[in-house]
Amino acid sequence: MSRIIQSIGLWWDGRSVREQRMLAVMGLLIAAVLIWLLVLRPAWTWREAAAERRVAAVASLNRIESGLAALTPEKAGAPMPLIEVEQAARSAAEATGLSVALSVDEAGGIGFEAPGVASAALFGWMATLKTEYGIDTVGVTVIENADATLDASGTLAG
Repeated sequence: MSRIIQSIGLWWDGRSVREQRMLAVMGLLIAAVLIWLLVLRPAWTWREAAAERRVAAVASLNRIESGLAALTPEKAGAPMPLIEVEQAARSAAEATGLSVALSVDEAGGIGFEAPGVASAALFGWMATLKTEYGIDTVGVTVIENADATLDASGTLAG
């Protein structure tokens, strides 16, 4: 082993200073490319796959919850008026620190848009609406941004 190191040292010493610098730069470039190919690209691919799996899991959860809701008997009484749905949504958004825009949509429900929000705040708000006010979120669309925030839109139904 020491012979190999000695022969490499002799070979290196036989190079001019200019050649040594060029070889060092080439070695750094090769190392950078290997780090890119073997570490960074697989990590980013894993992150994208995890985001896709999360979206699929949320869709499955929504299907399961809608199936369970179909199995349970309906609550007695009339549906919640739109003004109460809007007030409940605004107070729940304030409680969770979420910035949402609410409007009446063409289907007669309350539409919401929440651009650039954290996932914990968004899903916490939706859970609060469901558990505390009995308001369901219908037709939710969630898009992940490059800065790990979410753009969400959908409809609230009381």
